[in-house]
Amino acid sequence: MKVLVVADIRLYREGVAEALRRLDGIDHVDTASTGPAAVTASRRCGCDVVLMDMSVENSTRVVHSMLTARSGMKVVALGVPEDGPEVVECAEAGIVGYVPRDASLDDLGDVLRTALRGEAWCSGKVAAGLLRHIAMQARTRRAGRPAHQLQLTRREQDVLRLLESGLTNKEIARALDIKLSTVKNHVHNLLAKFGAHGRADMVGVLDQLEVAGSSATPD
Repeated sequence: MKVLVVADIRLYREGVAEALRRLDGIDHVDTASTGPAAVTASRRCGCDVVLMDMSVENSTRVVHSMLTARSGMKVVALGVPEDGPEVVECAEAGIVGYVPRDASLDDLGDVLRTALRGEAWCSGKVAAGLLRHIAMQARTRRAGRPAHQLQLTRREQDVLRLLESGLTNKEIARALDIKLSTVKNHVHNLLAKFGAHGRADMVGVLDQLEVAGSSATPD
């Protein structure tokens, strides 16, 4: 297996690359520190799997460019919050595996080998987030109104951003300097608009709006 490690922190990048060189079944490890360098390196070394630190600038765009250039290549993500909207962005970009923050070197090797076989690998949290996203889209389709066509007020978008960040209703009220009852009303309206059953179903929904922020209706 030929692996390309993409990360903008040199010590991290070189450390991971050196560790991978010690694993059985990995014949070659190359590195890149930026998105453009990663696209060039993926073409040059003919890598089978790219291990991509998603904190690299424009990482999802870089992944799309690499996969467009070499469709048979697999990409595995590093540094992605397991229960955040970034997981959905990664899946939509074509990433097939996620390395948890607490993964060991052996775990990393297993994820890379799984990706090479053309199989997707992710933790239970990542799988749950992806399934919630699919279920929410299905509910909006059944309602006959795609999520990206929904109109949110500016205040609803503010509440939704904080809700996606994991804040409680009380914390949202303090952050926006509004009453707790007002927050509860906004959350109730958001759940109804997106056909969601609970707060967890709202993770990632802002990404489905056509232009988050500019498409807002007045409060």
